[in-house]
Amino acid sequence: MKRKTRNVYIYVNIGLAALVPFGLICLARHERTTTPRWAIIQDMDKQPYYKPQRPSKLFADGRAMRPHIPGTLAQQDFIFVNQAEVRVHPKTWAKGHVVLASKKVYDSVLYGQKLVHGQGQWLTHIPIPLTKRFVERGRTEFNIFCEPCHGYNGRGNGPVNRWDQRLRKEGSPEAGTWVPPSNLLGPGVAYLSDGLIYNVIANGVGTMASYKDQIPVVDRWAIVSYVRALEKSQKVVPVAKLPYPIRTRLKSLTVKLNAKGKKKKKS
Repeated sequence: MKRKTRNVYIYVNIGLAALVPFGLICLARHERTTTPRWAIIQDMDKQPYYKPQRPSKLFADGRAMRPHIPGTLAQQDFIFVNQAEVRVHPKTWAKGHVVLASKKVYDSVLYGQKLVHGQGQWLTHIPIPLTKRFVERGRTEFNIFCEPCHGYNGRGNGPVNRWDQRLRKEGSPEAGTWVPPSNLLGPGVAYLSDGLIYNVIANGVGTMASYKDQIPVVDRWAIVSYVRALEKSQKVVPVAKLPYPIRTRLKSLTVKLNAKGKKKKKS
């Protein structure tokens, strides 16, 4: 009897020991770590590569970091095709792409300018069809790249600017030579053409850096459309010119506010 009991304990211990590797695997799959995973078959997990700003004997100029190739452009999310090609292959183009049917329009989208008597002039209108989805796209990109300095409302009160102002009030030397960002809703920006605003986003101006490497071409135009939407949101619109659903909603809110006001007076 004792031998059978001892054998049961041995089998139970062996079974529990066999579960330990599986427990460790489950634990490893749910833990966060900065240590690279251990792979039995390395494949391309570990291979030699150059670190930033390191030299290389492979290239003639001795640089590992390669500059942009002259005369080329990175792949963008807009395509120059002719209408016949679109009709033959209607499902080829992704929904997020902007298909342009004219080389002239293509150039204006890319550079924000048009040729007038051999001279480049900034575009006065966005050369891409404006839709609600396009403006919403601009808001998303604006909140990512522009909000830190210009703020969500575009008035230049972003968190970076507020932090600098705080450092200046405290007399901290870390404030440096920060230049407050422009108020995008002011008359100075409203006076600028759409093409010039696009150019500022792409190439920068003054102390503002260029964002052409971070923001694709079409997204720059989307940001321009959102800046214009922010400007229009500041204008006073008569109630009579508002859409019917909004007028109805405002009317119901006015009735509720008046009712609350009457109750307070009676009390």
